[in-house]
Amino acid sequence: MTARRSGSGPTRTSGVELRRVAEEVRDGLSAAADEKYLEQIRRLVPGIRTCGVRVPAIRAQVKALAAAQPQLDFAATCSLLDAFCAGGCRDEILFAVFLASRFRKAIPTVEWPRIGKWVKAIDNWETCDQLAMNLVAPLVAAHPERVDDLLEVTKSPNSWHRRFAVAATAALNQKGRSLPEATMRVCARLMDDAEPMVRKAVAWAIREASERDEAAAFAFLMKPKKRAAASLLREALEKLTPAHRAALCR
Repeated sequence: MTARRSGSGPTRTSGVELRRVAEEVRDGLSAAADEKYLEQIRRLVPGIRTCGVRVPAIRAQVKALAAAQPQLDFAATCSLLDAFCAGGCRDEILFAVFLASRFRKAIPTVEWPRIGKWVKAIDNWETCDQLAMNLVAPLVAAHPERVDDLLEVTKSPNSWHRRFAVAATAALNQKGRSLPEATMRVCARLMDDAEPMVRKAVAWAIREASERDEAAAFAFLMKPKKRAAASLLREALEKLTPAHRAALCR
């Protein structure tokens, strides 16, 4: 689907039409629910709001909607994400994130306060990482000063929000992007985070940064290695040279 407008301002799609689209999306997701998958997700993330649709099925529905509703521009899609985040349903949020990610050139126009509202809806691995990778990383790559906003997020008492900040910086070194310094600035704040899922994201982010600047990643890991959790260090150094790995494991 090609974006007809760049930006997240007023949309040509009326409120009534957007509500109809939202209902169509909800109906489609409900029809694609997988009971076994639903049980699995609920075991892994107690209290999650979801109807249990697998990601490939969500992506297939996004593709179908984009073809059937070409009038949905980026602004309308952001409004849809606003509504789905307010509802807090995992499947709906993922749907809107995947739909918005199709407007690559428009993503950097989203204002940070709106991102903050989307982040508040995060309560599971998938919405956390997909929002970070698909929408926030491209925005920060286009506006590197937004790394300061991610640094603020690292102070959140909510562990999902802290993971979100790190996941966004992991994706800063993917898809042709290269911002290892920004990644390490954020990772430095969370190297000794109390939550394993946050530390795993830190290791992931450092691995991605090391593919862009191994020397910088090695120097970064050498500084905090005495306080870094053994599991974090082991995972973070996977893509380093044998000599660097040996030095870190002494």
